[in-house]
Amino acid sequence: MDKIEPKTLKGFRDFLPEEQIARQKMIEIIRKTYENFGFVPLETPALEYSEILLGKGAGETEKLIYRFKDKGGRDISLRYDLTVPLARVMAQYKEIKKPFKRYQISPVWRAENPQKGRYREFYQCDADIVGVNSMLADAEIISLIYETLNNLDIKKFLIRINNRKIISSFLKSLGLNEKENTLTLRVIDKLEKIGEEEVIKELLKIDLDQEKAKKILSFMKTEIKDLDDLKKIEDEYPKITEGVSEMRELFKAVSIFIPDKNKYQIDLSLARGFDYYTSTIFEVYLTDLKNFGSIAGGGRYDRLVGLFSQQDLPAVGFTIGLDRLFAALEESKLIKKQKSTAKILITFLEKELLNDYLKMTKDLRNEGLNVFFYFESVKLGKQLKFAAESEINYALIYGSQEKEKQEIIVRDILKNQQETIKFDELKNYFKI
Repeated sequence: MDKIEPKTLKGFRDFLPEEQIARQKMIEIIRKTYENFGFVPLETPALEYSEILLGKGAGETEKLIYRFKDKGGRDISLRYDLTVPLARVMAQYKEIKKPFKRYQISPVWRAENPQKGRYREFYQCDADIVGVNSMLADAEIISLIYETLNNLDIKKFLIRINNRKIISSFLKSLGLNEKENTLTLRVIDKLEKIGEEEVIKELLKIDLDQEKAKKILSFMKTEIKDLDDLKKIEDEYPKITEGVSEMRELFKAVSIFIPDKNKYQIDLSLARGFDYYTSTIFEVYLTDLKNFGSIAGGGRYDRLVGLFSQQDLPAVGFTIGLDRLFAALEESKLIKKQKSTAKILITFLEKELLNDYLKMTKDLRNEGLNVFFYFESVKLGKQLKFAAESEINYALIYGSQEKEKQEIIVRDILKNQQETIKFDELKNYFKI
């Protein structure tokens, strides 16, 4: 029988311990920060009915969904994000108290072309506030992004902020209908990826004339340094007033939450690809690694829940793309990897002392220490080599001679030195 070649699907990856330990540490920091802001955890299924996921996220998104029929003939899909499942939950469980602040850290799947920092299976770290109309909720979400990145020890980043109402109102002032408006927003979202010339070409394909296409591009490229600059644009295009008013309200709170004004800016070229956004939108970039694209993004989506119920619910949220962020930090050599979670290796020297080793292992673990017991009685050198290669900090050496003297040898693997202590001092030794 031929052997099966071990391989993974394109766009999918294994995370070996060195990477996975570092990833889990990042996830734990993110989780703690979210909970510090009062968010509660939620978990939803990987599979949803296709009609749920395609409700309003269709169009470009539909091409990216893994969709199939199950054995019962049901039309189902793997979730492509965590926002649409949240909207379904809010419509399905009406007893959930509002405001509802939830987070979810889970994998999603998209059948897109794999490239640097972009995969077909990846983790999203979402946080959303449901049931609040006020821009204070948007400000808190932006503040949460800022604090999370700070807690991850990421210093060089920029939060770009826009408002869908500003863009949509501007497009309507040019005479674009609803369909043209939606298609134009999707094209604008590609600006950084495909460049200005290609954007113009795609706008012309929507049946916009050259003059309108150039006006749209010129508007998106307008540099806004502060709210005064935004007022000048508002004077020129009065229909964008509602979006500008929301932006002013938002920035009043953001300026208190985030004193460093260099960490955020208004960017009229920002559109976000999903059709469900209705107001505030934002993306986060690492300023020294812009080639990785946005590592976090989100916005307000006040009508998404209404797809699944007779009542709309205001909502705002964001997601951190864990895998893209990890890849960017790895390239910057900011990821501290480790090969083992164990701090202590208990060596196995004499079979007659097996019960002593097992009790020692249990006692130290009960003290909250991460302990690896070596399962075979082999040469000490081999066990110490294993500890060094696994980057385990300490090895405990205990034989008949040490037992008779009621002592134990503690070997510091990293410093390549050791000391002998009284056996009854062992537990306290690692508490120093």
